[in-house]
Order: sequence, then C-alpha cells, then structure tokens
Amino acid sequence: MSALDLAHHLREQLEALGMTITEASARSGISRQTWHRLLQADIDEAKLSTLVKVANVLETHVLTLLTVYFQRKPIEQYATRQEHLHLH
Repeated sequence: MSALDLAHHLREQLEALGMTITEASARSGISRQTWHRLLQADIDEAKLSTLVKVANVLETHVLTLLTVYFQRKPIEQYATRQEHLHLH
C-alpha cells in the first residue's frame, strides 16, 4: 500500500481538472491542511468520508482511490465515476 501512489494520483487529477488546493478545499469541505497532507503522502490513515469527498471533487469514484492506495493497480479504466459504473 502506498500513500505516495495516492498522493501522485491526487496531484494528477487536480492538474487534469485545472484545480488548485484552495478550490478543492472549498468544493469538498476538507481543510487545505488535510489536502496538503494527502498530497504530501503525510497520512497514516484517512476516513472513508474524507476519501468520498475527495473522489467527488476529483470526479472519480472512491474505489479508484482505494485501489490506488491498497493495490497499486492501473487505474486508467476508472478515470471517471461514469466510466467506473459502466464497467460493473
């Protein structure tokens, strides 16, 4: 499992959406400090409710984030929530 993989994925998603940490914080209701910690891989654990909010802001599915963190599997097939839902 890797917080570094998750941090890398979150950064890529923010960049793809052209979103700043400040915008992500405002849209998610998650503090900028928490976003910074997630993006710096400075986390031991995260609440599922936090990951759901992150996924919603990044227009992805929470299972994508969990997959990146726990299994390090390719996540390209889960680029958006809609694509994920169509796969299952």
